[in-house]
Amino acid sequence: EPKVGKNRVLVDVHSIGLNPLDYRLRRGEMGPLVTFSKPRLIASDFSGRVLEVGPCVTDLTPGDRVCGMVNQVFTGTSAERLSVSRANLSKSPGNVDDSTAAGIPLAALTAYQALHELGDIAAGKRVLVNGASGGVGTFATQIAKHAGAHVTAVTSYRNADWMPEIGADEVIDYTKTDFTAGKAPYDIVFDCYGNRSFAKTKPVLSDRGIYISTIPAARNYTTTAANPFRSQKSRVVVVRSKSKDLHAINQLIEAGALKPIIDSRFAFTEFHKAYEKLETKRAKGKIIVQLKDG
Repeated sequence: EPKVGKNRVLVDVHSIGLNPLDYRLRRGEMGPLVTFSKPRLIASDFSGRVLEVGPCVTDLTPGDRVCGMVNQVFTGTSAERLSVSRANLSKSPGNVDDSTAAGIPLAALTAYQALHELGDIAAGKRVLVNGASGGVGTFATQIAKHAGAHVTAVTSYRNADWMPEIGADEVIDYTKTDFTAGKAPYDIVFDCYGNRSFAKTKPVLSDRGIYISTIPAARNYTTTAANPFRSQKSRVVVVRSKSKDLHAINQLIEAGALKPIIDSRFAFTEFHKAYEKLETKRAKGKIIVQLKDG
C-alpha cells in the first residue's frame, strides 16, 4: 500500500494516459531510464479521486477529482493507487469525465510550456504545428489559437478536415506538401512529430523565429548551444510537472477554450491493444487506458 508523506496525496486511480514516451521506454530506447524501478510502472498521466492527504496538504480533501503526471525516471502511474506529490497534480476540470482527464497532463503541459515559456506566444504571431493531430499537437493548436496566433496545422489528409475545429487557420497535408519548402515566415515552428530539424526549418522561420522540438536528441541540444550566435533560435521542450501550469490548463478547459481530444479508450485488460494503437503514430489525440469502468 502506498505511503502518504506530509506533502503527498493518495489517489485512487481511474485512468491513465499513454504517450510516445511509454513505448520508447518499453522498447529500451531510453537507456538507463528503464532500470530505476522494478517491476516498472508505465505511463506518466493519471486521473482519479483523492483517498487521503498528508498533513501539509490543505487544499484537497478525500473525494476530490484530480489529474496529474509523474516523472518516469522514478515511477509510473499504472497502479490502482498512487502516492503523488501535491506539486504533481491539480483538480480535474468539472466538465470532463475521469477517463478524459487522464489525457490532459503531459501533452497539454508540453504544449503549454513550449509555447508560453520557450516560444513567447502572443497575439498576431504565426505558428506552425507539425504533427497537429497527435496528443501534444491538438493541445498546441488550440493553445496557440487561444493566444491569438495565426495557426498552420501540418497533418495528413486523414485529419485535415477537423483541424479547423480545433483552431487551425490553415492546414498543410504533409503527404502532398513539405512545409519546409514553403515561403511563409513563421514566428514559431513547433515540431511535435520530431521529423524536421532546425536546419530544415530555418528557411521558413522569420528573422527572429523559434524552432521548438519535443525530441531530446543530441543533435537538437547541439543546435541549441549555438543560439547566442544567431537571431533564429532552436529549443527543446522538456516537460515539467507543474501544478500551477496544469491548473491554468484545466481552467481553460472548464471555460471551453481548450478541449482534450481523445482517440480511443481501452480497458485495463486491453493494454496490448492500446500499445498497438499508440505505436502506429496515427492516434487522433490521446489514448486512454481505464483501470475502472465508467
